[in-house]
Amino acid sequence: MEFLNAVWEAIVRWVYGFFGIQIIMDALAKNEPIPVQGYLQAIFGGIVALLGILSVHRFLYFILGVFGRSPKYPEAPKDKRYAFIIAAWNEEKVIGNLIKDIRAMDYPQDLIEIFVVADNCTDKTGEIAASLGAHVYYHDCKSEHSKGYGLRSLVSQMSKDIDIAKDFYAYSILDADNVPAPDYLSKINNYLQATNVDECVGYRNSKNLSENWISAMCGVQNYGHCVNGLRPRAILDVSQEMYGPSTTLRSYILADGGWKWVSLTEDLEMAIDLTARGYKTGYTEEAVFYEEQPNKLKLLWRQRTRWSRGVLIAFKNYGGRLLKSFFKKPSWSKYDIFWQTFPISFVFFWMGFLYQIISIILFLFIGNSGYFDWWTFGNYVITLFAGSYVSGFLMNLVVIIREWKHFLLPFWKTLLYIFLFPLYNVVDPIFSALSAFINPEWKHIDHHFVKNAKDLAAEEAAKNNADEKCD
Repeated sequence: MEFLNAVWEAIVRWVYGFFGIQIIMDALAKNEPIPVQGYLQAIFGGIVALLGILSVHRFLYFILGVFGRSPKYPEAPKDKRYAFIIAAWNEEKVIGNLIKDIRAMDYPQDLIEIFVVADNCTDKTGEIAASLGAHVYYHDCKSEHSKGYGLRSLVSQMSKDIDIAKDFYAYSILDADNVPAPDYLSKINNYLQATNVDECVGYRNSKNLSENWISAMCGVQNYGHCVNGLRPRAILDVSQEMYGPSTTLRSYILADGGWKWVSLTEDLEMAIDLTARGYKTGYTEEAVFYEEQPNKLKLLWRQRTRWSRGVLIAFKNYGGRLLKSFFKKPSWSKYDIFWQTFPISFVFFWMGFLYQIISIILFLFIGNSGYFDWWTFGNYVITLFAGSYVSGFLMNLVVIIREWKHFLLPFWKTLLYIFLFPLYNVVDPIFSALSAFINPEWKHIDHHFVKNAKDLAAEEAAKNNADEKCD
């Protein structure tokens, strides 16, 4: 009982301090004017609390993602025509592997077509794709250098040769470094025929998880995205926040004006836009694909700064439209996706930084009555990064345990790397904060890790069999 009382008292002290209540109460008890710092803490604390309350469902999603199971869907007739569309920029090392894996799928090959755009390529990407039977188009425009522009050009050129609305049931978008599982399209087909979703994604695994600690760290973030968002939303049957490849769109979406999304994060831009327009986005965990993760710090920096900047741009361009759509025709999905795409790391980082700057200014001008001391400032900095590390470590640990059957990393490497994984959580707010000032160009990321779908599936099966024997 004494322990619980001590815990409760500590919580009360923290709340009083965080919201400036203690400063205000001390001033009132002494019949003195309330210090500016008291108002400052009350305002900043109130904003943080409000944002936390409005997005608290994300924590509940995490609980559901850990303990829940994604729905499964019945086998559907394999009678629908699908097109794979791929935007490839100097991907001669991996494009052939992807096309071969698509052709090795268990779905009837006469119902599959592959369309590739060689996007500003200076290598043999187009020639290799054409030699393997893909329909190849070319996009050469140095001022339009992103996946979104490549897809826009591809769909525009395709529309001159085919009927986008009628020739295919749906279009599946993959990146050149992706490796779809042999039953990937069959599972997508099952899902689309069993539901009314307009767009969907599959389970995002990593093909080079064991390459080094950087690739492993990036892979863990993808597993976390499944646990934190994709799986719980699938269980609740609500729209998804999309990011990354493996997006499948029903044909009428592309037929309605072609490909429109060309920002740094065209996938997120598309998801917000479709949700605002009333379309439903979904996720099927049975459709597995593998992608290559960055294996160098400079590649990680290049990719994550682009993503962080892209999130800000997408929210700036579509966040208001999504919110307006919510008030016009409310739905949980619109509310949820608004807060999922809201740049909360960016806001919290700069709010904390601004709070400390104002505190220093108050200290310089009004001295101790501003209730500022350098210990408090140092404590803030330490707490910011230490808190991010500890919370990241605990969350990653839970995610790894939950997704262990997909985790293609030896146990001893996992033990070695697990203390490095939270570094992503520490630097992520920095990526987000700097994205306001950095306007990254779309730079090439060399994909080199070649493994086919059967090898990866066999590797995953062997790992799980070994785990069962240990049990």
